Amino acid sequence: MVLLRGARSLASILAVGVLFMFSSLVLRLIIIPGAWLLPARRFELVSVYMKAVCVGITSLLSLGGARFRRVGTLPTASPVVVVGNHQSLLDIVQVTLIAKPWVPAFVARRRYERFVPLVSACIRLLGCPIVDPRRDPEGAVEAIRRGTRELPHGLLIFPESHRSRDGQVQPFRTTGLVTILAECRVPVYLVLSDGAWQTRRFTDLLFRVHLLDAYSEVIGPLEAPADPAARERFATGLRETLIARLAAHRAAAGDESRGVPTPSSY
Repeated sequence: MVLLRGARSLASILAVGVLFMFSSLVLRLIIIPGAWLLPARRFELVSVYMKAVCVGITSLLSLGGARFRRVGTLPTASPVVVVGNHQSLLDIVQVTLIAKPWVPAFVARRRYERFVPLVSACIRLLGCPIVDPRRDPEGAVEAIRRGTRELPHGLLIFPESHRSRDGQVQPFRTTGLVTILAECRVPVYLVLSDGAWQTRRFTDLLFRVHLLDAYSEVIGPLEAPADPAARERFATGLRETLIARLAAHRAAAGDESRGVPTPSSY
């Protein structure tokens, strides 16, 4: 059984690799030229493209034994702030599929800006703020501030900064989030993610796709305070909300596995 699961997992990853090669051709031959010729439709083109690729990724990983669930809708017809906990590379896949109608930009590390298949090009098309908080903290804040002002379909930030190693919500680095809240008054949404921390890196997926049980849930809208002194407390409160909702989700999942009815299973 272990060998069968491993083989099935590897086969699904290889299939995702084939999808990436095909999608790269579509990106280079259609999406990038289309965004250049029709700049007013750039966000529409990249959103349709990313959603199609993410549907392909989740479908192929499902053949390898993965499970994906999404609850709620993230409205992106107008600007929003999206705050998520960070467990794996698939968190952005889930947000892409849960967002309607457009894919929000996200705060991206500089190492993803170039030479990452599909990802780097989509970062540029979305206009994602590129940050390197260790080497250039002031530049990171300014990039986030500029992105908040300019992006029309929302901005996603993971205040933990790094993917969680144990699935728990790590301490927030609130500088970027508070900068976003100070720059504009728009609805704030949380996206809770769970079930993917054991496959946080690409190499973890190779023979362990069957361990992936990705769950994402939209919480909100929430209203950020107008008082600058209250923004840090609000950011901390978002983390506490994610922690509480994560515990509730895991408790409900445990009850369901034992056959105990829960509100979501009625």
